[in-house]
Amino acid sequence: MNAQCKFVGLSMCLACSLYAVDANLGEVTAYGKTDISATEGTGSYTTQNMNTATGLDLTIRETPQTVTIIPDQLVKDLNLNDVDKALSYAPGITTTSRFGMNLPMSRGFNIDNIQEDGMQSTTALAAQGLYGQSKEHTDMAFYDRVEVLCGVAGLTQSNGEPGGTINLARKRPQKTFGANLSLGIGSWDTYRSVADVTGGLNSDGSVRGRVIGALGKDGSFRDIKGNKRGAVSAMIETDIGDSTNALAGIIYQKSRGVYDPFGVPVVGKNGEELNLNRKTTFISDWSRAIYEKYNLFLDLEHYFNDSIKAYAKFNYTDSKSTLKFGGWHGVNRDPITRYIGYDRYDNASKEFSFKTGIDANYDLFGQNHDFFTSITMSRETFTQHDRDVFTGAANLTYNTFNKGLINNEPNWGDMTALCALGTNCYNLHYNTKIYQQMFTIGTRYNFSDDWHLLLGARYSWLKRNSTTDNYRRGTHTVTQEVKKHKLTPYIGLTWDFARDHSLYASYTEIYKPQTATDRNDEILKPIVGYNAEIGLKSEFFDGALNTTVALFQIEQENRAIQDYEYYVATNKNRSVAEGKVRSRGLDIEANGAITDRWKIFGGYTYNKSEYMKDETHNPTSVDYRKGANAKPWIPKHIVKVYTSYELPLVAQQKLVFGTGVRYQTKTNNMYSRYNITTGAYYPANDIPDQKAYALWDANIAYYYDKHFNVNLSVKNITDEKYFINQNNRVAGQNNFYGEPRNFMVTFNYAY
Repeated sequence: MNAQCKFVGLSMCLACSLYAVDANLGEVTAYGKTDISATEGTGSYTTQNMNTATGLDLTIRETPQTVTIIPDQLVKDLNLNDVDKALSYAPGITTTSRFGMNLPMSRGFNIDNIQEDGMQSTTALAAQGLYGQSKEHTDMAFYDRVEVLCGVAGLTQSNGEPGGTINLARKRPQKTFGANLSLGIGSWDTYRSVADVTGGLNSDGSVRGRVIGALGKDGSFRDIKGNKRGAVSAMIETDIGDSTNALAGIIYQKSRGVYDPFGVPVVGKNGEELNLNRKTTFISDWSRAIYEKYNLFLDLEHYFNDSIKAYAKFNYTDSKSTLKFGGWHGVNRDPITRYIGYDRYDNASKEFSFKTGIDANYDLFGQNHDFFTSITMSRETFTQHDRDVFTGAANLTYNTFNKGLINNEPNWGDMTALCALGTNCYNLHYNTKIYQQMFTIGTRYNFSDDWHLLLGARYSWLKRNSTTDNYRRGTHTVTQEVKKHKLTPYIGLTWDFARDHSLYASYTEIYKPQTATDRNDEILKPIVGYNAEIGLKSEFFDGALNTTVALFQIEQENRAIQDYEYYVATNKNRSVAEGKVRSRGLDIEANGAITDRWKIFGGYTYNKSEYMKDETHNPTSVDYRKGANAKPWIPKHIVKVYTSYELPLVAQQKLVFGTGVRYQTKTNNMYSRYNITTGAYYPANDIPDQKAYALWDANIAYYYDKHFNVNLSVKNITDEKYFINQNNRVAGQNNFYGEPRNFMVTFNYAY
């Protein structure tokens, strides 16, 4: 019997046993699906429950890790229309830009796993590499909230980076009729419209539906066209009898924007800071990023009785993208030469995932406890066709760049003509298949009303097959297979030492298979490590305000580093699993309401990452030495706070004022060199630090009544000029300016 069958059999046995134990509880009355975690329509800056960290529906205080909810009301107040913008307000999260694509990070590590309604999905950057982005986040119009877990999700995710997990919780159909129309205009010809209709499809609302459509354009402050996006979803939900609930839905989205992977230079040939105009670009008019995806999802829940619930979830996503670029690949300092490049990446991915599980309560030793178990299976396939050609451009400087050099898009189907444009030409095909299975089991055991132990384990299995075909070298094929499995423990302890306050501690382990190979072409052993956290959580004003103070430490070892001696001898890149880093820090958060009219959302994060061992064998190198900052492009201190106050007027009219700040300390790049003798850093290529900066934001909303309101949001009020955090910022390229001051006015009507 294979592992998959064993998993299914074990879960069925557990279900039968628990059903027998609780059969004396009597028949179940109407269950109907009620999402007590939903933030839509509440006006709140927090929520009651979430399950991203453990899989159990726990309150924020009951969860023994740092979790944050980005609620629907904050999204509306600040017009956060896409996931990246929403994450930019999440405490502890820093968004980095790599080759023009956004990548969230937390606690010194990437977040490369994203869930939708609890279903695991690998980000395309993690699966396909920097240029292989086939996926794009779905429009925020379809989500009720964004749930963020900082640190390792030991029970709900597998085989990823330890930065954290993001769960996007979809809006669901409602029993009562509701319709919302939103129209917005903003800076740089930005516009947006959203229509949302929901309600019962029969007399008692046991069958209900929802249709949401979003259409708009995100204007750009740069000398490029903005990003146009259209999306639509349809959902139907039904109560089957008194104990079963089913949901089915589909989302389609397509967008068309500009692809700029290299940004602008920051330093000139004499070492001077260029201080370019923020609208400057060095790309062709035909550079494009086109994304399209279909998403199908099914949810099924069945209550055996008041204590046992079984569920099954299915998710299928078909994504594709075309990324085309013509332009300047930056500038070298000496000599002043750089490449003009023509690049095209045609990417596609198909992702299927299935999850089934059981949540239950049981009585033992005079206390009621929680039990949970689940099986998750997923299959993802990724393909990429990569065509590139580079041509030298001697004495090309930032002020002699001419779009006319690259404004004619080449014929991508004619490789002979394409390769004639330059001296370096590539025609590559990549194919990757990832199979994953995960079995989770655990319990939340209550020793007393005050002491709670969350104990669980996850068994994960991964198989990854990849091939690379180089058609410029006679269809040369390179094949690689990675097959790994691991049992990962999780333990969390919570002590409710007062009515509204709890101390907690948690521990889980890290496991991530690698694809790098050693000098014998053997795949390196997996990255391992641990995530430990202790903290204090509190609830104030009857749970309206949630606060967290947490200390954390993450260690990661077996990281791939270059086998320098082999490289010198053979000129071939191979690796050894000898790298080790540690990340430590402090999180402080407060989310919710201080009074009925005063809300707050935000927090402070301190984070220090350092190499625990030298991550280089090169005796002359000053990079990556023990004790050096392992992530100099991540700020050591981050403060994000937003607060709003409601001022009642006459009748149902009111004004809401909001203001906040996003502050970070200085950053640099991954090449910042460290002198172990003096303790000083030497910025690579004389690139200056991105100095500390603060972005001030505000909004003002006028509510005429419960149906109509208008909201004005302004971001970066002081018009701060800054570069987005990036690990490979260098003097000549990969520098991307953040948004200048901008506004958006939104008119909302709800019925």
